[in-house]
Amino acid sequence: MIGVDADGSARDRIRRTLLLAVGLGAIVFGALLASGGSGFLAQIPQLRAPYGWLTVVVGIVLPALLIVLHRVLPQRALLIYAGAISATFLVLETAWPWMMLEPTLADDATPWMQGINAVHATMAAIVWPRIVGWVYPLALGPIVAFVQVQVRDGAGVPALLDGLGAIIFSLILCGVSIAMIRAGGLQDAAAQQARDQAALEARRHTRELEQARINGIVHDDVMSVLLAASREDPPDGLKAQARHALDRVASLESGGTEHQDYDLHEFVAVVRSTVASIAPSLPVTYTVEPGGTLAAPVVAAFAEAAGEAVRNVLRHAGDDAAAHVSVDARPGAVRVTVRDSGAGFSTARISQRRLGIRVSIEQRMASVEGGSAHVTSTPGRGTTVELAWSAA
Repeated sequence: MIGVDADGSARDRIRRTLLLAVGLGAIVFGALLASGGSGFLAQIPQLRAPYGWLTVVVGIVLPALLIVLHRVLPQRALLIYAGAISATFLVLETAWPWMMLEPTLADDATPWMQGINAVHATMAAIVWPRIVGWVYPLALGPIVAFVQVQVRDGAGVPALLDGLGAIIFSLILCGVSIAMIRAGGLQDAAAQQARDQAALEARRHTRELEQARINGIVHDDVMSVLLAASREDPPDGLKAQARHALDRVASLESGGTEHQDYDLHEFVAVVRSTVASIAPSLPVTYTVEPGGTLAAPVVAAFAEAAGEAVRNVLRHAGDDAAAHVSVDARPGAVRVTVRDSGAGFSTARISQRRLGIRVSIEQRMASVEGGSAHVTSTPGRGTTVELAWSAA
């Protein structure tokens, strides 16, 4: 059975390259075996028709066509073609003594086909790189010796030596070919293992990002509502905030999301609206260059991360702290900066259980391709949160 690999694999490419080499080798050997007493031009008249010309077609012409066919035929068709040639060649060589017009060849010559054995043995090894790839060259020795004994007078010892030489030369070429094909198979296996590992890592990363998304919603919306509701004087917008939190939780359950794109002016409007809904008096400055759009998931990530950064300003910066938000929106690159001059903190001392910065800001921006967040703070000197996105 002919082994067939998927197109584009290293094993496939190596096989095609080796068959190209076989085609070139057939042309070279054909040129060398054309003339002389052991050449096919001198021996065709000594053979029955059409056997003589058939040996040339199968021995030289069909293998030489691999120079073109290795580029145009599908892998399976290419291997079937090459396998059929090598098998037919072996049959024709074995039948040589019965196809001669005279008992022996003129000038005590050897059959010209024996000069191109290695080409067809290599072809067999490429098509069947396991058992047949080794058996074919081993079978050549007895066939070469048998044919020579039949067509030459007193060719006992020379025939055995030629048979042994055919085995050794063919085994070397077949061994190299089989080793190259196996190396290609090992490369394919390693590549598949790497792809499988990458897929596992991607699925793990996706689960982590989804968990970060859920944690962010819990912290930004649900916990904020519960905290506000626990106060003695709940804010007037608590009902709307609770309804928004419920909608966010429902969106997680249903998987529903918006897929529209936002132009940069609409993006700035979303950021300004988000800031105004949390801290109406907080100034927002912005610069916008024309052109470019942002996908809805990117805009959502900015809105949620910026909203959490503004809430942190209100919670931790202090009443006397100055704060502002700046937006720089350009095609392919967007940045939102939330800066305050408040109490600040040491970023090295943030607990891993604190969801506000780690999840609601940093991981939320990391959940969209091209997004990032950077938080810098110094005790007594304020805090800066930079949210950025750039096109891949």
